[in-house]
Order: sequence, then C-alpha cells, then structure tokens
Amino acid sequence: MSETSNQKPLPIVIGVVGLAVNDKGKVLLTQRHQPQDPLVHECWQLPGGGMEFGESPEQTLAREIQEELGVSVRILYPHPIAKTSIFATKVPFHVTLLCYLVSIDNQTPILNDPETAAWKWMTLDEAAKLHSLPLTMEFIQEATALSHA
Repeated sequence: MSETSNQKPLPIVIGVVGLAVNDKGKVLLTQRHQPQDPLVHECWQLPGGGMEFGESPEQTLAREIQEELGVSVRILYPHPIAKTSIFATKVPFHVTLLCYLVSIDNQTPILNDPETAAWKWMTLDEAAKLHSLPLTMEFIQEATALSHA
C-alpha cells in the first residue's frame, strides 16, 4: 500500500497484555471504562497496554499490570503469543499485541486505573459469553491449548 505525501501515516501500536491464570484454571479479565469511545466501553479484555519508547515487552507488561491492577506478575511461559489486528476507531490503527501467560500468585487486584471499571476471574466458558475486545478470546484459547500441551 502506498501513501501520497499529503496523507498522514496511520498509527501502528505495539501492546503487551498478560493472561493471568490461577490454580483453579480461571483467567483474569478486566472491563474497560472508556465512555467517550462506545466501541470499546465496557468491553472485557486482558490487562495491559501500549509499549513506551525504550521498554522491553516484559517491562511494559510489568508496568501496565501494576498501573491497572496494583499487582506484580510472574511470567509462566517466556515466549509471548503474538497477534495483529486493525482497530476501527475514529482514526483506525494497526495493533500488534504480545500476550504473556502470567501468574499474580495470591495477590488481590486493586483498581488503580480510571480506564478499568472492573476485574474478574472467569472460566473459559464464562469469558466466551462476554462482549470482549478483538483478540481477547483468541489469546485465551491459544494460551489454554498451550498450557495443556
């Protein structure tokens, strides 16, 4: 795809999310609070966020989970699952998400981020019934298959 000199390039974002699992086989999801954007408001998602300049994916993961939930993460599988998507917001953007399988051990999340409305441990079946952001269920399914391999 070529661009003319008058067109501004569309944004490309790298995000890092953590798929936390507990000893009961449940996954931790958060609910997005972003009323100004009805496409994502109240959608369920994996906690995480955008990589900042100079960060490694692991640093982004640790920072984002701490900011959103006030907990630290322990990476269970060192290689992230990578997926890409186009998010059709007012200004569409291309996102590449790296998803790490993590544990928060016995820590209890605390909502620290105004963009996070709630958190909940869920079974795979419960998560599948929710309105979630793109790629959320794909990550959960792939990570579940990986952890049972």
